[in-house]
Amino acid sequence: MELPPAAWSPKHSLPLLSQGAGYISLSEEQKAREMSKLQHMIRDFVMEFLQGVFLDAVLEDGSLVPCRCVMDSKLSILMLQVHATTRTVDLTSIQEICSGGELKDLQVTTPLDEHCVTLVMADDQCVSFKHAPQDCGSIRVQG
Repeated sequence: MELPPAAWSPKHSLPLLSQGAGYISLSEEQKAREMSKLQHMIRDFVMEFLQGVFLDAVLEDGSLVPCRCVMDSKLSILMLQVHATTRTVDLTSIQEICSGGELKDLQVTTPLDEHCVTLVMADDQCVSFKHAPQDCGSIRVQG
């Protein structure tokens, strides 16, 4: 999945900034256009995760392993499959989603950087994924 650059670039909103306290002021037409873009992005994301995508999971030693991620049709369970091992994650159990930079300050033994994202579950279990810098905004779809 290739997300449009506007989804990642803060420059996209700069012309829309008001002179006030840094809040974005949109016209009704701009709001409708932005809402439509957001709905399409979410729909595309969900459709791809229903089919299955591959992400690089980060192991405790920092090595990467391909992980197939599939969401169930009720959008409540995320299945993570590495080789023959499958783990299910109830999306309601995800307490926090952290960037690697946010976790650097904590006593985390897994080497994480700004290209990582970690799902923190209610039972304090974590799963981390990493993307290459040039792949920002892209996900490999299972084919």
